[in-house]
Amino acid sequence: MQKILIFLFIECLSLFSLSAQSNEILDTFLDQPKADTATTVWLIMLAGNQLPSDATPAEAMAAFTDPRGRLKNLKPEDPVRFGNFAYIAMETLDLPGGMMYAMIPSPRYAAREFLYRDWIPGKPKTAAELTPWEVTTSLSEILAWKEGEK
Repeated sequence: MQKILIFLFIECLSLFSLSAQSNEILDTFLDQPKADTATTVWLIMLAGNQLPSDATPAEAMAAFTDPRGRLKNLKPEDPVRFGNFAYIAMETLDLPGGMMYAMIPSPRYAAREFLYRDWIPGKPKTAAELTPWEVTTSLSEILAWKEGEK
């Protein structure tokens, strides 16, 4: 199973056509103990083809808009929380949600949807700070799921 996830992660990275600058950003991100918000938003937006491959995490934060205004006081350097990550991914990647997410789209119900669909390793709490490994593994799961939906 771990070999499959590693393969999916490598495939995910090859889809981005990462430049040398992007490789440096990704190396720095993977060396951190906690995933920062700016780089996480950058990865999600790259996965959704909403940024050019030479964009930076700062540019991703500037380009990200929260259509429902649920994420207030989002700081680029803060560790990303599971609920926020799930919500940003649901909104940015246009992922379908369940009944509760459709009625009340929020980080809480986005996190529940991620747990239900097994898009995140383990069973983190909504307020848990994610590691870079959890973010990249989750994104590879989502991209694999989206590929299977086509």
